[in-house]
Amino acid sequence: MNRSQFSHQFLALFSGTVLAQVFNLASYPLLTRLYSPADFGLFGTFIAASAIPGAIACGRFELAITTAPDEGKRATLWLCFSVALIMSIFSTSLVALWWWHASLPSLGWLAPMFFLAVLLTGVTNASSMFLMRHENFRFASVGVVVRTATTVLLQLGLALLWRSPLGLIVGFCLGLTAQALMGLFISGRTYGIGRPIKDDMRAMFRRFRTQVSVDLPGTLLAALSFNLIPFFMQYLYGIKAVGHFSVGQRIAVLPLQLFNDSLSQVFFQRAARAFEERGEFWQEYRFTLLWSGLISLAMLAGMLFLARPVLTIYLGEGWDLAATILIIMAPMLAIRSVTMSLATTVFVLQRPAWLLYHNMAGVVAIVVAFALAWMVGARLEQFLTMLAILQGLELLIFFAVLTISSRRQYFRQQSIVQGIHSE
Repeated sequence: MNRSQFSHQFLALFSGTVLAQVFNLASYPLLTRLYSPADFGLFGTFIAASAIPGAIACGRFELAITTAPDEGKRATLWLCFSVALIMSIFSTSLVALWWWHASLPSLGWLAPMFFLAVLLTGVTNASSMFLMRHENFRFASVGVVVRTATTVLLQLGLALLWRSPLGLIVGFCLGLTAQALMGLFISGRTYGIGRPIKDDMRAMFRRFRTQVSVDLPGTLLAALSFNLIPFFMQYLYGIKAVGHFSVGQRIAVLPLQLFNDSLSQVFFQRAARAFEERGEFWQEYRFTLLWSGLISLAMLAGMLFLARPVLTIYLGEGWDLAATILIIMAPMLAIRSVTMSLATTVFVLQRPAWLLYHNMAGVVAIVVAFALAWMVGARLEQFLTMLAILQGLELLIFFAVLTISSRRQYFRQQSIVQGIHSE
């Protein structure tokens, strides 16, 4: 295993995450004083709603870009763009129908924003995978910085015109636009993306449809498990509670998720290559576990001991509940950070069904916590405690499965090698 190359590629991705969070952290004291918890509540609900179809915007064909034959990588990229357009139209139509049925014409402006969020998420994901196919990890880093900086500056500027959730949502969508345009520009200018050729796109669709048909349900369930909570919280405790949860998530959960994505992407590439060359990837697994474990422990300590005093001053009056939420969820978030950094192990071992079962269990944990809280009339803190315990147990089981399976693969390959040498 080339640890230097692994670390270099990871740091290329993670450095952008760190810089992007600097922009975010610098903006929170201003944004939380310009926008109310209710504004952030609607913004958080919008993000959660758009993230669900956004997770499968490309039909998961973006994963095929890295394994497609060289002559089919551009066709696969265009296939992703086409699927993203269809998915954004379909999901926006459903949301628009719901708003019409719920008699909320005042929120009609959310439909075009929702369309942009889903479409641009798909375009960005596909462009990032296309560039990483060429080992251009720097775009994923720089792209996050560009998106975050654009979003923050526009959200602050728009607050001077009108202080409503629209300013937060428009800023977010325009930040995504900047990242997507940058990805398209670099892809086209540096490597060339050609033009869409229907026959080639159909060929790539036929080649990878079985793979994505297995991965698609699991990814959708993963998006649901990560984004169902705001909807349940709004039903039980109101839009302001969602606002506090959303801000807490942006401060702690989002940086951890971006870190996980960066580390997981590098681990997947290095582990897949090691598995192809050596028949096992235990060194890559341990190295990734070390990185994710150290970062997660640091984040856990920070949330437990610093969340309340720092956030009370940092966010201003009226945001103490955000600190309480972080403290309750901190242990589970640390476990999630480690586990999701290694989740792509299932693809290396060619066991994608395991991820599906994990995501199904994650959704069940949230639904059970919601049902219990609703039946007993639990307070918000009690609901979050039940949720953290159930999700934490499920994540620990999944982590144990990944570790045991990776270790077994290592010993199995060692036995094969020793048998060959003894002959």
